[in-house]
Amino acid sequence: MKLVAEMVAIHYIIGFPPKAYPGEKTPAIAKLPMRFLLLCYLSLICTAGLAADLKLDQRPAQPSEWGYRPPDKSNSEVNPPNFSWRPQRGITQWEIQCAADSNFSTINYQADSIQYSVHTPSVAFPAGNCFWRYRGQNERGEFTQWSDVRRVSIAADALVMPMPSRDELVSRIPEQHPRLFLRPEDVPRLRQLAAGSMQTHFNSLVGTCEKLLRNPPPTKEPSKYGPNVDKKSEPWREIWWGNRNYTIRALDGAATLAFTRLIGGKDEYGALAKRILLECAKWDPKGATGYRYNDEAGMPYAYYFSRTYTFVNDLLSEDEKEICRKVMKIRGDEIFEHLSPRHLWSPYASHSNRAWHFLGEIGLAFHGEIEQADQWVWFATNVFFHSYPVWHGHRIKS
Repeated sequence: MKLVAEMVAIHYIIGFPPKAYPGEKTPAIAKLPMRFLLLCYLSLICTAGLAADLKLDQRPAQPSEWGYRPPDKSNSEVNPPNFSWRPQRGITQWEIQCAADSNFSTINYQADSIQYSVHTPSVAFPAGNCFWRYRGQNERGEFTQWSDVRRVSIAADALVMPMPSRDELVSRIPEQHPRLFLRPEDVPRLRQLAAGSMQTHFNSLVGTCEKLLRNPPPTKEPSKYGPNVDKKSEPWREIWWGNRNYTIRALDGAATLAFTRLIGGKDEYGALAKRILLECAKWDPKGATGYRYNDEAGMPYAYYFSRTYTFVNDLLSEDEKEICRKVMKIRGDEIFEHLSPRHLWSPYASHSNRAWHFLGEIGLAFHGEIEQADQWVWFATNVFFHSYPVWHGHRIKS
């Protein structure tokens, strides 16, 4: 329809009606019903108008929204500032500019191809006034107008905290395991500490592991609520919180066993940790412990499973690793789709404020093993820099 409209418009608007081909008494286009041609023409006009009228949504933030940050005429306690603005449907990437004057005659910093409506530079800024603005771009490459200009002042003693680029961030994740709480190069030092100055703490872990060997946690998949259980009723609460405790007992136990074995404990600890991990991997990822079904069970499953996986990774076969990857891809996708990008602009949900941490843990543990894992890490890092903590006071200077 658009093609026909373009043909009709080109011929009639410029005053040259379409000609008939050889053997035709009347041009084919001219045979089309006038109402159809009019609709085509109006469609072309409307499409062109929309393409040329990409407006930036600059509505003020509501109480439940994070807001434009840093606010105009504010002081930034960190250097560089953490920039945040309203997301907009149809915008696929963003561009930001920072300058020493409101006319932007000298641009000191510029970044484009920004995925989220937040940005923190990877370099510190000079102390003093910084004027900033942003604009959006759609999938056709069209830009909005530049935003209103805002000014932020950066003190000389502001906390220097640049954010690494995505490539730099991902490059810091070790290729080998473990990746959570410690890196591969940390293991020898921790083993020395476990046998030396921190032996008392290590013995406490050993005591816990010995109890787990004698009485391993159950690993049968917990039950869902059932059709006769009313939401928020006392039976519902018992299942809701009971499944959380059940999940923690199994996978926290596995993580403790795996970690203790890693830093010098018995091989039996690792074997039991592996068994618990693989049995819990059989649970339906969207069942009783699914994040959207019961996030109080889904969240501890996510982080304790990831910790166990990275601590016991050297004991897993490739087939066993693939079982774990398939499970955590489903669980990670579910958390990510719930949080991204909504949480960056509307971050005041308490459960979501816990979930993004755990999404980051999944991403780290499964870096290079699940395709989306690096994106989960990148999203979690953006939350950390731009909208966390949501309930806080100002930094107390010593």
